[in-house]
Amino acid sequence: MARQIGVVPATVRNWEKAGLFTARRTDKGYRVYDVGDIERLRRIRELSKDKSMGLNAIRLLQSQPDEQTVPAGPASAEVMVSKKLLGRKWREYRLERGYLLEEVARAVGISVSYLSKIENVQANVSYAVLKRLAEFYGENILYYVAEPEKDQALVKKNEGEVLSIGLDGVTIESVVARRHHTLSGMVYTVAPGCGRQTPNSHNGEEFVHVLKGEIRMDLDGREFCLKSGDSLNFQSRETHCWLNTGKFAARILWVYTPLTRN
Repeated sequence: MARQIGVVPATVRNWEKAGLFTARRTDKGYRVYDVGDIERLRRIRELSKDKSMGLNAIRLLQSQPDEQTVPAGPASAEVMVSKKLLGRKWREYRLERGYLLEEVARAVGISVSYLSKIENVQANVSYAVLKRLAEFYGENILYYVAEPEKDQALVKKNEGEVLSIGLDGVTIESVVARRHHTLSGMVYTVAPGCGRQTPNSHNGEEFVHVLKGEIRMDLDGREFCLKSGDSLNFQSRETHCWLNTGKFAARILWVYTPLTRN
């Protein structure tokens, strides 16, 4: 395996020890690899070359659903996202808008009991389900990030809350740690060829600044090629999608604020 991906055996063992992947084993304890494992380890090797990416970011990009906590039903075969996206805002927003659990569950296509578990942070959930919930309410999925455990003004480098929104090759670090905040600031790390390729729109306003690398942003049919140092500001109601078109991982400061609701 080490020869296949161009590293020494100790490197593969260290990646496994660090939790970047888990090798399957035979009854006698021998590690077993298949073609998918080769591609996975090659990807870890490429990500490891980027010195700006820590182990936490690489681990999240390589993470798999925890089968012990994935509920049976709509999300069982899909990519799971961070439970930090399962805050009480889902329930508060529903009650504020006067919706019953049954109404929202029916519109989103899930069971009432499953929606209740999502609102009470009792279940893992797929990005697809959260996206349908956010679209039902007309909000950015990141609006529903749970409040930080500590209320603080300063977030030091690489100490922000790491999130996953179920996009392959994309990891997000929150750089705002104030409770009851309106503005959300995130640093996206995006692997080459990855991004949000399905156009979407929602409430709010967004500001994008490329810290490193390059991305292509499609905004209401207009194409913008952003490179390091470039910025873009737009209303979230404009249909948008984006992609890392470069050869290396891109880092993007992404600021979002929802519409103020009376």
